[in-house]
Amino acid sequence: MGLRTAVLRTATMAVLAALVGVVCALVWANLAVLPSYVVQSDGHALIGDDSLAEAFSANFWFSVIAVVGGAAIGVACWILLRQLGWPVAVITAGLSLLAGGTCWLVGELIGPGQFAQRLASAQPGESVKMALELTTPSALALWVFAAIAVPLFAASLGPDLSPEAAPPRQRRRLRGQADALSDDAFSEASSPTA
Repeated sequence: MGLRTAVLRTATMAVLAALVGVVCALVWANLAVLPSYVVQSDGHALIGDDSLAEAFSANFWFSVIAVVGGAAIGVACWILLRQLGWPVAVITAGLSLLAGGTCWLVGELIGPGQFAQRLASAQPGESVKMALELTTPSALALWVFAAIAVPLFAASLGPDLSPEAAPPRQRRRLRGQADALSDDAFSEASSPTA
C-alpha cells in the first residue's frame, strides 16, 4: 500500500470514527437513565434512594457503547489498513480516541444541559434531571482496548500478510533420485570409489 493510499484511507477512517462517535452519543443520550431531584418549598433539592442508584447509568451505558463502538472501529481499521503492518494498531488507537471523545462531547451537548443552572431556575415541586455527564473519564480507555483488540487478534490468529512470508516452493524429485537429506545421499557420498 502506498503512502497516498494509506493517508486517504486513514482520513476516511477519521471521518467514519467521528460519525461513529456522533451515533454512539445519540444512543448514549437515549439509553442513560438520568435521576431527578425534586425542588422543595424551602429551595433545597432532594433525590430519592431509588433514583440515586440511577446516577451510574450514564457511566454504564457509555462503557457498553464504548466496547461496541471501539470494536466496530477496530474491524473497519483492520479491513482498510491491514497492509500497513504494525502502524494499524497506533492508527486504530487514535481513531478510537477520536470516536470516544466525540461521543462524550456530543452526548453531553445533547443531554439536558448544565444541572446547576437548571436547578437554580426551577420552581418548588419541579423535578430537575441530572446532566448527562461521564464521571469516569477512564471509560475512554474501553474505546481503545476494544478497538485495538480486533487488529491484534486478527494479526495473531490470521495468515501472515507480509510478502517475505510466502510459503516456500516445493521441489519435485524424480522417481529413483535420492533426496539431498536422505540416508541414501549420505551413503553415496561417503562410499569409497575404486
